[in-house]
Amino acid sequence: MSNINISGLIDDAVPFPQGNFVQAVRTSCHACRERSRILINEDAIRDFIQNIDISHFQKLSKSDGLQMPLKFDTLEQELNIIGLIGLLNFGSGFRKELHEECGRGAFNTIRYGVMSIHITSSPLSAHALRSLTLSEVSSFFQIPLQVEIVHPTIEAIKVSEPSKSRALVELITWTLNDTGRILEENGYKNFAAFILEAAKPEKPNEKSKASRFVEKLVRAFPAFRDITKVDGEPVYIFKKAQLLAANLYRHFHSNVNSQTTNFDFSDISDLTLCADNIIPTMLNHFNVINLTSSLKKYFDDGKEITNIQDASRLRAAAVDACEIIVSRAKELGRNEINLMDLNEYIWRLGKEENYRKLERFAFRNTLFL
Repeated sequence: MSNINISGLIDDAVPFPQGNFVQAVRTSCHACRERSRILINEDAIRDFIQNIDISHFQKLSKSDGLQMPLKFDTLEQELNIIGLIGLLNFGSGFRKELHEECGRGAFNTIRYGVMSIHITSSPLSAHALRSLTLSEVSSFFQIPLQVEIVHPTIEAIKVSEPSKSRALVELITWTLNDTGRILEENGYKNFAAFILEAAKPEKPNEKSKASRFVEKLVRAFPAFRDITKVDGEPVYIFKKAQLLAANLYRHFHSNVNSQTTNFDFSDISDLTLCADNIIPTMLNHFNVINLTSSLKKYFDDGKEITNIQDASRLRAAAVDACEIIVSRAKELGRNEINLMDLNEYIWRLGKEENYRKLERFAFRNTLFL
């Protein structure tokens, strides 16, 4: 086993926000950026906006990342898969190791593993998630637990050692087990049942709200509790919870029916940026954020982040910077640039050939990016 301390990944000492959870992301990230002395380059923002090609923006920002080559017999099946991909949307810090050992990056590895569970008709009940073993997760996600290497002194002999990606298998297994436990203890037969319940409006004749959906995910599951303390102050990011809400909205918005109407969230435009490691990398590349030397080294030198506070500073800066980008875009008459589409655009832009080789910051010991 690795030396990962699961209990150290989630800071239960930091209180939940008072009031609207999404607004708490906005305000806490702004305050964190300012405390961290990360500056916003207004000239770079203007250049970035003016250089956005509208057709390219529409192509990248409107794509549905939940389209999969799978057949679902029921909405429940589909929501289980969508929900689990959202739950497990982390592992970016293992990107290089995954490419080396699996031939895929983090997100594609997670997507592949969850689809494999579905394709093999393996159960996705709360009890099944709670019972998954390390070796089963390794098999589904095709992440090796062990690799063979040449013996250090005897070339003809190969010996086995833990793979570089083994720690990610442990994180995935813990997350699935813990989520299954919580679902089972609270009477939900699977994750889809929770999602459907959480998306219901508070009162009859009201529309569902993404902010309440996010809050319910965060309160219920530690794996969505994207909270830390930086400089003695709480920083809320809730990337995975917000992204799941946004993806459900995107996926079902054009085909709303009686079963999916609650995913047509009335406050979807209030969601903030879902900050991972790609978007801060891109904003640093475009000089939109001016980092201190202690933070810039993670991009210039490829130095791995070893503390969650610095990872949170970079992510918080991206959240706040994108709020300003959207505001300046409106001032420049670029009303097509809204926050949810900007999020998708920058993320997918970072996957294009011109930008894939940029040094992204890497932080492994987390369930949140």
